[in-house]
Amino acid sequence: MMRIRYLLCLLGLLFFAYEVSGQVTFAQSAIAMETADAQGRVAIAITLAEMPGQKFVLEIPELFTSKIGKGEHFNYSKQFWNYRQDGADMKLSDEKYTYEIHLDKVISKNAIGLKWKITFKNNSEETLEDLISFNCWTMNSAPLFKDVSMKRTYVLDSAGNKITLATVRKTQGSGRRNMQYYPVAKSKVNLSESPWIRNWNVISTQGLTGKCISIISTDSKWLFENKVDGKVAFFFNNFEDDHGCVHASPLLAKKLLPGKTGSASGIFKFTKIKNK
Repeated sequence: MMRIRYLLCLLGLLFFAYEVSGQVTFAQSAIAMETADAQGRVAIAITLAEMPGQKFVLEIPELFTSKIGKGEHFNYSKQFWNYRQDGADMKLSDEKYTYEIHLDKVISKNAIGLKWKITFKNNSEETLEDLISFNCWTMNSAPLFKDVSMKRTYVLDSAGNKITLATVRKTQGSGRRNMQYYPVAKSKVNLSESPWIRNWNVISTQGLTGKCISIISTDSKWLFENKVDGKVAFFFNNFEDDHGCVHASPLLAKKLLPGKTGSASGIFKFTKIKNK
C-alpha cells in the first residue's frame, strides 16, 4: 500500500511539473521579439500571440540625454541584440561610456510584458548630470493602441489625478513638431537645461506626476503600461500621424561621477481588462 501511494505521489509530481513546464513554454511563446532591421540591429519588433495584426516597435533607448555637450549619447542604430527564449540582452561601449540592457519576459494570469533594466557606466573624466534614457514604445503599426488624439492615453496630473494626455497643456507653434515633453517635478530635472531636449522647443508648461503612461485599446479589452520603477525624468509622446509613440523616460542618475554606474528599471505590460 505504501509503495502504491508513493508511486501515485510521484506521478502527481511529474504531472504538476509537466503542467508548470507547459505554462512556462506558453509564456515564452506568447510574446515574440525580433530585430526590425535586416542587418540584425536597431529597434525591436514585438508581437503578441493574443493580438494578431498588431506590431509594436521598441527603441530602448533611442538615445541617452544629459547636460553634456549637445546633450545626446549613443544611438539605438548601433545596437546588436542577443535574443534568448525568455528575453533579450545587449551591451555597447565607446571611448567614454558603457551601457547594457536586459529584457525579461513576464506573464501572469491576466498580463504579459517585458521587464527591463538599464545600467550605464561613466568611463570618462567628466560628470554626467541628469542622465536620462529616452525609451520609445511606438504604436504606429498597432492600430488597436495608436492614439494620436490622446483621448485613450492616461497620465497623472500634479495632484495625482488620472487624466487623458489630450487635456495636458502643450507648447506648439510654427516650425515645431507635433510632439511634447512633459516634465515631472519630483525628479528635479529642468528639461530646458538639456541641449538636446531644449532644441526641439516642445516642453509642456504643465507638470505631471507618477511613474507610468498608459493606453486603453480601441476595443477596451487591453491596458498597455509603460512604467518606471524609480524616478521618471519626463513623459513624452509624438502625436503625428506616422508615430503614436509613448515614453516614460527614467532618470538613471542626477549626477554620475567618473567611474560610477547609474541604473533604472521598469516594465512594459499588457493587461486584459476584465468585463464588468
